[in-house]
Amino acid sequence: MDETFTALVRGPSSKLPRGYLWLIPVWLVVIVAVLRYAWIRVLGPIEWWYCGQALAGLAFAALVMLSVLATVRHVAFRVGSNGIRLGVRSDRKRPRRRQAYLWWADIQRISIIPRHYGLLLEITLGPNARIMPHRSVPRQALLMLGMLIVPVGLGRGAPRLTEPRSRAPHYRVRICDVTPRELAVALAPLAPAAVDITMLTRRRHQLLARRLPAAAQPAA
Repeated sequence: MDETFTALVRGPSSKLPRGYLWLIPVWLVVIVAVLRYAWIRVLGPIEWWYCGQALAGLAFAALVMLSVLATVRHVAFRVGSNGIRLGVRSDRKRPRRRQAYLWWADIQRISIIPRHYGLLLEITLGPNARIMPHRSVPRQALLMLGMLIVPVGLGRGAPRLTEPRSRAPHYRVRICDVTPRELAVALAPLAPAAVDITMLTRRRHQLLARRLPAAAQPAA
């Protein structure tokens, strides 16, 4: 797929699978339990004031990790004349499992919603679109177990960004450092006439609906 426009995607969804952040509190509890058991076995009971300081330090480390993952940015949004590609480039043997290819023929509507970091893009698929099936509950449970045991290697799975939402199948992309109008102008000459491009307010009230913004037209 050719690339005419690229943008940064905010958050861990471009590289990490669904549910990854929920494992951080679990890891914190496991670390506390292991350290407490090892300390009691070696040095005896722990003073209450030391426990408080240790727990505060671990909680602060977990908050830092959560904030970093929640605001990390990756180039994971690419648009071309053939469609939209979601996901970070990968050198793995099967990079297609780390990315989602949305052809213009499968896209019905694009909604652009302003956010403080840039915008939220909602890509709604048509009724005949080829949709990646969601993981079943047993497979998701096995994935979570794999991520819990080996968080870096085993159980990484497909990134959340590449999985469509089940309600009216669509994708949600948090794009940084781009204004809604800039994205609408970039998408308008690439998207077919059948794809509606709609700009909304923060409360999802329609602000403007158009297929070819005047700013995207070539000068006479």
